[in-house]
Amino acid sequence: MRLSVENYLTLRRNLNRISDLEKFQVPRGVMHAILMQKKVESVKRKYHLFSGRTKEILQYWNERKRLPEWLTLTPVLKVRLLLKGMDFSTKQINKVLRNPNELDEELAKLVYDAVSKDFIYSPIAAKLQWTLGKIGERIIKNKLKSLGIEFKTEKELRMQKTPDFFFEEPLDFLGRRIRWIESKALFADLKTYDLYFRKQISKYQELFGDGLVVFWRGSLTGLPVSDGSEFECDLKNKLLEMKLYVSKSDKVEGDPLKLAEKFIEEYISQDVFPYNSKVIRILRNMGFKILQNSPNKEA
Repeated sequence: MRLSVENYLTLRRNLNRISDLEKFQVPRGVMHAILMQKKVESVKRKYHLFSGRTKEILQYWNERKRLPEWLTLTPVLKVRLLLKGMDFSTKQINKVLRNPNELDEELAKLVYDAVSKDFIYSPIAAKLQWTLGKIGERIIKNKLKSLGIEFKTEKELRMQKTPDFFFEEPLDFLGRRIRWIESKALFADLKTYDLYFRKQISKYQELFGDGLVVFWRGSLTGLPVSDGSEFECDLKNKLLEMKLYVSKSDKVEGDPLKLAEKFIEEYISQDVFPYNSKVIRILRNMGFKILQNSPNKEA
């Protein structure tokens, strides 16, 4: 999907939390990417204002058993700074984010709530972004194979700067003559495009020649990228619609955080998942629209 600058700015201005994804008749995945990128930019602007105040954050927690209102970061980043103030190492912090029950009861609840709500910096959110990236790559791989086009992957090239798909000889593909394809499960606004042009695209052009960059979750009109519209397949709906179906007749028990990660990892190849109310709540917090395994019926 391509958006004019005007429509993009209107969306971006009005997207502030996950619940806002219900407000507009725009593919959910497009809005999710715009919201996520907006929040990341906000964090980059102000994280340094708080990173040196960890002992102050810890003191506030010890006195009130809650985090200060002035700490305006995402839930997981707030917790990271608190744990850093408690002299946890980065390795220890990463471990307790996946296993909050290793902490005392009050701190465990704080960490669990943060991880289950943070759709950007939690381990679950990282798994979601990884999965969306894999879906985009699979769509391209399936298309190339269906056309009988031989390619090498980033892993096979074993070079420092390599695109996701590389062709030994230039080929005509979707109306363009290219040597490589790069896949991004993001929305291409000006800042995002400029970042990846400097980091990757310009390097690929220098090394290999012209290529194609696919931003699966949309693009501003006029940018020299694909918005994925040339690739029509059912799998693309998982990127754009972010619908996850559950079956209440098939319930599952277990650690909600670990189950949420498992469901997301399997989202690439599975359509219907067993029901667990806590997991469903987490997946909604990550941006999914949850439906029962029957048409147009919410869980």
